[in-house]
This record gives sequence, C-alpha cells and structure tokens, in this order.
Amino acid sequence: MTTGTPRKPIAPGFQGAALSTADARRAGLTRAQLRQAVVAHPFHGVNVVEGGGVDAVRSRLTATQRSCSDYSARMLPGQFFAGGTAALVWRAPLPRGWDERPLVVGVFSPRTPPRTRGVIGMRVGEGRVRVRTAFGFALVSPPDAWCQLASELSREDLVAVGDYFVFGDVADGRHRSPLATVADLREAVERHAHASGAGELRWALPRVRTGVDSRPESLLRLLLVGAGLPEPLVNDPTPVAGGIVLRPDLKLSEWRVVFEYEGEDHWRDRRQWARDQRRRELLEGAGWKVVRVFSADLFGDAPAFLARVMAMLARRR
Repeated sequence: MTTGTPRKPIAPGFQGAALSTADARRAGLTRAQLRQAVVAHPFHGVNVVEGGGVDAVRSRLTATQRSCSDYSARMLPGQFFAGGTAALVWRAPLPRGWDERPLVVGVFSPRTPPRTRGVIGMRVGEGRVRVRTAFGFALVSPPDAWCQLASELSREDLVAVGDYFVFGDVADGRHRSPLATVADLREAVERHAHASGAGELRWALPRVRTGVDSRPESLLRLLLVGAGLPEPLVNDPTPVAGGIVLRPDLKLSEWRVVFEYEGEDHWRDRRQWARDQRRRELLEGAGWKVVRVFSADLFGDAPAFLARVMAMLARRR
C-alpha cells in the first residue's frame, strides 16, 4: 500500500503571525503548507498560522484588535482603520454587537476604498481626519473616530464614548491614560462640521465629562438630567467614617443621594460584592441615601426607574 507524501510542517517562527499570501510565499511557505488546517484565512489573501507562543500575545488583544492585526497584513499604503473599528481598537465602550460588524477601512480621496469580504470601505476627504499608528497599524485618532460615529450612535452613546476618550482606559488597574482632551474633540468637531452627524456632535460635545468610569454611568447621568434633575457630580470625593474618602458614581448633594451602578461583575464576584456592601454602609452611615442601579433600570424600564427616583427625592426634600 502506498501512502501520500506527508506535508512539510510549518516552522514554529510563523506561528501566530498574519501574512499576506505573497509574503508567505516569499518567506518560503508553499501553497500546500498554506492549505493546512492550522492556517486560518480570516480575510482574502491573509494567512494566520495558529498555535505557538505568539498566541499568548494575541490573546491579550480584543477581538477587533486581532482582526485589525490580521487584516493589516494585506493593507496597502495609505489605508487606515476608521469609524467604529478605530473606536473599538481604542477600546471605546460601544453598544453590544459592534465588535461583530465588518472592519471599516478608510482611504483619502480620490483613492478607491477596498472591497472585500468582511470589510466596509470608506473614502475620506483629504485633511478631514488625523491618522495615527498604534498597535502596529494605521487608524484614525480617537477624536476623529468619535466624530465618524456620530451618524450611527445615539446621542447618549456618543457622549459615553466622548467621556471615555477624555478619561481614558485603565492602564494598570489604577491609573488612567486619557486618549484625548475636550479641546481635541472640539477641534475634530470643527473639521467634521459638514459631515453626517454634525448636529449630534454639537449636542454631545458640551455634555462630555471627565472622570466617568463606564458607559452605564454616562447614560445614567444623561437619563437623570433629561428628567429635569440637576446634573449629578461625577465621582466626587465624599468623606465617610474613619477618614476614608469614597467617590460614588453620581451624587446629588441637595438631596444627599448617591447613585451606584452595579454591573454583573458586582454580584458574580463575591469579593466585589463584599466591597460594595461595605461601601454602602459607609455612605449611609455618613447620611447619604444610596440608590443601587442595575442594567434593567437603564436598559429595561427606565421610566419606572425614574418614577422611583422622583418619589424618593420628593420624600427626602
């Protein structure tokens, strides 16, 4: 009995790397090797050899960052990631499902945007956006990504993304690195003054605040203000017993009421749950009414939640 010639294994140095087909062939990989089961093809003409230590590096990237890293193997000079894709690369808090959308790849006019599976091409006027290099590929700056989202996001979510950009992501679990300033956002809005969504940008810009920890906090603040309440203070230092200073998510000083958003991680993590209980005891001991806010309050029946809040405030007045 005859057996087929075994396929030549792929050298470990290629594992985890994204290569265009042309680069792979120049590196010595054969067509047969590129057809092996360990080679993924996330985009036309892109080959990713799975396995190996490089996967540990890829595992620290978000899904969108990995997709952009893969697609960058076939990107042409002058192309860049834009819109929601760029915002996700910057880890902006977009609504659920955005990371499942096709990648947005832009070019400056009059060039032709790319057309391929899994990609949406975008043509941008020369000088309209600022392109930066980060994570190993080109993408529009955070302020420009924010402006390009204006025609697709709700006004409230647009504010939430702006809040995130001016406060930044948690770099080491404690310290944040802002990705833009309010002045940067304002300058970008001026450059996008005649683009789709300009009206939404003008509404959102004066409502962007620094110091906001999460998208739900942004949406909660806008919900309360939209109901006619004074704008709550964001993470305002609040002294409690023992010389401790806490920073509740939102605070209405006139009523001595604070709002604390509790996501799923707050009740899934027993240590986080215990910290929340102690935090609430300290705030209530200092004379503050603590309103616990859950996902169902914001994204479920917001009118019923507001009715409860208004009734509570009326009693405290």
